[in-house]
Amino acid sequence: MPKKPNNSRDRTSSGCCSGVSRRTFLAASSAAAALPVVAGPFTRMADGADGAIRHYVPADKELSPEWVASLTSRGKEKIWSGDELNTLALPIGGIGAGQMYLLGDGRLACWHIYNQTFFTGYGATNYQQKEIPGLRLEQGFRMIVRNAAGKVLASRRLDRDGFPKVGFIGRYPIGKVLYRDEALPVKVELEAFSPFIPLNTLDSTLPATILEFSLKNTSGEPMEVDLIGWLENPVGVHSTKAGVLGRVRQAVGRNAEATWIDYAGLAEQPPAQGAGRANAEVFADFEGKSYGAWTLEGRAFGQAPASGAVGDQNPITGFQGKGLVNTYNPDDDARGKLTSPTFVIRRPYINFLIGGGSNDRRVYMRLLVDGTEVRRTAGNDSETLSWRSWNVRSLRGKTAQIEIVDNATGGWGHINVDQIEFADRPRAAGGPFERQTDFGTVRLALLDQADGAAADADPEADLPAFAQRPAEAVYELGEARMGVLAKRLTLAPGQAATLPFVLAWHFPIRRWGYPEFGDVGNYYATRFPDAGAVVDYVQSNYERLCAETRLYCKTFYDQSTLPHWFLERIGSTPSILATGTVHWRKNGRFWGWEGVGCCSGTCTHVWNYEHALARLFPELERSMREMQDFGAGFSGNGLVSFRGDSYSIPQYAADGQCGTVLKAYREHLVSSDDGFLRRNYDKIKRALHYSMVCDANTRTERTGGSSTSWNTQPVVDAPFDGIITDRQHNTYDINFYGPNTMIGSLYLAALLAGEKMARAMGDADFAQLCRQIFESGRRYSAEKLFDGEYFIQETTDDNRERDFQYHRGCLSDQLFGQGWARQVGLEDVYPKEQVVSALRSIYKYNWAPDVAPQNQVFAPERWFARAGDAGLFICTWPKSPRPGGNREVRYRDEIWTGIEYQVAGNMIYEGLVKEGLSILKGLHERHDGVKHNPYNEVECGDHYARAMAGWGCLLAACGFYYDGPLGVIGFAPKFQKDRFAGFFSGAEGWGTLAQEESDGSRVCSIRPTYGKLRLCELRVSGDGVKAEGAKVTGVSGARVVREGEWIVVRFPTTTFTAGDKLEVALPPA
Repeated sequence: MPKKPNNSRDRTSSGCCSGVSRRTFLAASSAAAALPVVAGPFTRMADGADGAIRHYVPADKELSPEWVASLTSRGKEKIWSGDELNTLALPIGGIGAGQMYLLGDGRLACWHIYNQTFFTGYGATNYQQKEIPGLRLEQGFRMIVRNAAGKVLASRRLDRDGFPKVGFIGRYPIGKVLYRDEALPVKVELEAFSPFIPLNTLDSTLPATILEFSLKNTSGEPMEVDLIGWLENPVGVHSTKAGVLGRVRQAVGRNAEATWIDYAGLAEQPPAQGAGRANAEVFADFEGKSYGAWTLEGRAFGQAPASGAVGDQNPITGFQGKGLVNTYNPDDDARGKLTSPTFVIRRPYINFLIGGGSNDRRVYMRLLVDGTEVRRTAGNDSETLSWRSWNVRSLRGKTAQIEIVDNATGGWGHINVDQIEFADRPRAAGGPFERQTDFGTVRLALLDQADGAAADADPEADLPAFAQRPAEAVYELGEARMGVLAKRLTLAPGQAATLPFVLAWHFPIRRWGYPEFGDVGNYYATRFPDAGAVVDYVQSNYERLCAETRLYCKTFYDQSTLPHWFLERIGSTPSILATGTVHWRKNGRFWGWEGVGCCSGTCTHVWNYEHALARLFPELERSMREMQDFGAGFSGNGLVSFRGDSYSIPQYAADGQCGTVLKAYREHLVSSDDGFLRRNYDKIKRALHYSMVCDANTRTERTGGSSTSWNTQPVVDAPFDGIITDRQHNTYDINFYGPNTMIGSLYLAALLAGEKMARAMGDADFAQLCRQIFESGRRYSAEKLFDGEYFIQETTDDNRERDFQYHRGCLSDQLFGQGWARQVGLEDVYPKEQVVSALRSIYKYNWAPDVAPQNQVFAPERWFARAGDAGLFICTWPKSPRPGGNREVRYRDEIWTGIEYQVAGNMIYEGLVKEGLSILKGLHERHDGVKHNPYNEVECGDHYARAMAGWGCLLAACGFYYDGPLGVIGFAPKFQKDRFAGFFSGAEGWGTLAQEESDGSRVCSIRPTYGKLRLCELRVSGDGVKAEGAKVTGVSGARVVREGEWIVVRFPTTTFTAGDKLEVALPPA
C-alpha cells in the first residue's frame, strides 16, 4: 500500500508507494463528476460542516427475488464470449515461475517471465486499464483444412480474428477455448494450463505451460488438417531494449516422441572499451528553435523543442544541452507524432535518451524501414531520461525513419526524447548478456513428430515451405525471427485427435534491489539446467501431470454442489500465485509483493488476508513463516518486521504482528505433525509477547529512524488488559490510536491461538496468561466498544484530534479477528449476539448494490468500482457526521475485494448467508470481462495478494475445521444443507465433503480423491440430529457422542486414501 499523502500530520515511513498524483486525482475527480445520479440529488460539500449526517448506502438493498435465488442455486458454467473477452486474461504459468496470460481467444500474452520487476499501478490507473499488457511477442496457431480432393476449405488463425464467435471456459488452472464455427467441418478446442496439483509443490511450480489442442472431424468425409504453431524469439527481450550485446540461437530438435524449437541466449565478446563512441554521429539533438526537417502532427510536441518541464510537470533531468522533445504540452492529454527525415543506416547502433511513459502501445519511439516497424522503445514512467540503444547491424544499407509517437492520455501519457545518434557502440550497454535476467532458454515443443519445423520461417506459409527453411539460425539481439512447428493430420469422419504442445522457459537470474540479497534466483533453476530439461520432465510425466490437474478441477468444480459462479470466483483467486506477485527463490523462500511490483516484503498485514496458499500449498506458506516472519524479519524482542528484511530498521504493524501468530497456528493445523510448532514455538511466543507489551502501552519510540519502530528491550510496567491503545500501524497505511476492534479482534484471536499452542507445548503458565488477557479484553470490548449495533473505535484524548481515525464509523474490518478465529476453530472473540449484530450492520451500512450515490458525494482516492457496480465500502459514518478530510480513516470510500471476501466469509460463518453471498456475487459481477479481467483483482498493483482471502469463503461455506497433528476433521455446511458437497484439503490429501438430509436424518461423508488423510476424529453438525443410533462405515471401532453443537465420531487412527470413504448416518433428534 502507498505512503500517506504529504499533507498528513501523522506521517509514517512504513508505506511503499507514492501517494496519488495530481494527474491521477484530477482524473478520478472527473470520473466522479461523470457518475449518473442514482439517488439524490446530492450536494457536494465538506461532510460535517453543518453537523449533518450524510450516508447514501441504502438499508433496503431492493434485490430482486431472481437475483437472490441465484445466490445459492447451482446455475450453469459460464462461457465467456464477445465483449466479455475484451479484458479476460488467465494466468497460465507455474506458481512463482513468472507471469504469462492465456487470453480468451487462446493467444499468449504478458510475457513477464524474465524476472523483471513491473510496477503495475497504484490502483487508480491500472484498474481502469482495459488493454492486456505485454502483448508484443508474436505467437499463435493456425489451422488449414482441406477436403479429400486437396481443396483448401479454411485457413484460420486460432484467435478472435479467425473465429469471431470464440468462447472461453475458465476453471482455474485450466482455460478452455472453444473455436466455434458451425460451417467449419473440423471442431477445434484448446485446453491450456500449467500443472496445478494441490500439496504437490514441485509439480505445481514448473516454468511451463501445456497447450493441448483437440480436433474432431464433424463432417461425413475425410479431412486433412494442418496445425501450425509459431513463436518469435522470446530470449533477450529486455536486453535488446537496453542495448546489451549478444546473440540468440534458434534450432530445431527431435527425438522419437517430440519435435521442438529451442531459443537460447549466446554471450558475445563486447568491443574494446571506448571504441566507436568518440566519433558518434549526432542525428538530432533538439537544440534549435524548431524541429527542422522533422514532420510534426498534433499539438503534443508544440512548435519547437522544450527547454525542460512544462506547466505543472515534475522537473526533467538527464537530457543534454538546453532542448529536448517533451510531449507534456500542456499536459498528459495532448497527442501527436514527430517523424524524422529519411536516412540510410550505416552504423550498427542508434543511441538515444528517452523518458516519460512506459506504455509502449501509446507513447514510444520507433524505427521504420521501408514503412515497416522494426524497433520500438518507451520510457519507464520517469522524468529522468536514460540511454537506450537499438542494434541495427543487420539493417545496414536500409533506408529508415524515426517516429516519436504520443497517442496517450492520462497519467504518464507523454514521452521525452533527446540526443539521437548513430554509433559503433551502444550507449546503454548493461553488462554481459549472460548476466542479464532475460538470458536463458525457451523451448516450444510438440509432443509428437512434426511434419514441418523451421528455426526461421514465415508462419503464414504452407507446410511444405518449412522444409526449405533453416533448422538453425544464429542472429543478434534485436532481430525478430520466427520458429515454426507444424503437424498434418488426416481425420476420418467422426475421428478426433489431440495435439499437445509444451512451452517452457528457464531464466535463472533474479536480482533483488538490496546489495545483501543480490541474485536471489529462481527455485526452478535448482531443479532444471535449462528449458529443454523442463520439457523433458513434463513429457516424461505428461499423463500424470494432466490427470492430476484435471482431477483437482473435477473435484473442485464438478463434484461440488456449490453455485458455479461461487466456484468460478473463489477458484480464480489462487491464480495470483501464477503471477508476478510472487516468486520462489533459489534458497527455498517463497516471497510476495502486495500486488505485481508493488510494495515489497510479503507484507504481514496484507498477507493476513490470504488463505489459498496456506491451504493448497502449505509447504510454501511455512517457508514464509520460517524464512521471513521467524527468520530474516524477526527481532530478538519478538517484533516481526512487517515487510521482512526489506528495511534495515524493523517495522511494526499491529495487525501484522497479531496476524503472524494466527498464521503460525494455522500452519500448525495444516501440518501432518507438530514439527512446525516445535521448531518455532519460542519465536511464536515472543511474537505474541510483543503484542502483549503493546497492550501494556510501554513501547518507547526509537530515537531517529522509523516512527513505527520500537526499542529492542521494552519494559512491562503495567498490567495487560487485552486492549492495545498505543500507536497501531495497519493495512490502511495509517496508525490507529485507542481501543478499536479491527486490531483488537486480531489481538484477542491471537491470544486464543497462543493459548492453544502453549497447551500443545505443555506451557501451562503462558496458556493461562493468554486466557486471562483474552477474557479481560473481550469483556472491555463488549462493554465499551459495542454501540448497540456495531463496534466502534473509542474516542480518547490521544486520538480525538488525530488524522485517519474512524471513531463512531462503521468499519468493514471491525471483526477481522472473529473471521480468523472461525477459520482455525477458535471460540468467538466477542459475544455471539454482538458479532451477528455488527455483521448485519456492515451489510446494512457499508454494502451498496450501486456505489454511485455514495461515491458521487464522497469520491474515493482510487476507483475500484464504477457507477452501477455493487461494492462494500471500507468505512461509512451512518450515525454521526463524518470527521472530514484526513480526519477520516484512509481509503474509506474505496472497494477492496480482499475485505469483501473477509467480511463475506465472516457473515457466512455466522449464518448470514444471503448477506455474505450478495457481497461475493456483487464482486463477481464487477469482474465481467467487459470492464475488468475476471482473473485480476486490483488494489495497489495487479493480482493483489489480499484477494486470496477468497479461499476463506469456501471454508466458511463448508463450515470446515481441520487439525492435522491431532487427526481431526470437521464440517457443517452453511447452506444447501439437504444436499451439499464441497472441496477440502488437509495436510497430505484433498477430496470432497458431503452431506445429505432426508426426513430429518443426515448422512455425512469424507472422500479423499488425492493423497492421504490420517484421522482419528470426525466432527459434523449436530443440529437436528442425535448421536444415539448413528451408523459409521469406512472405519471400525468408532464411537459417536455429542459435544456441544458437534456430533463427534472417534475411532482408532486410520489413514484414508483415494477411493476410501468415511461416512456417518445420524438419525433425527
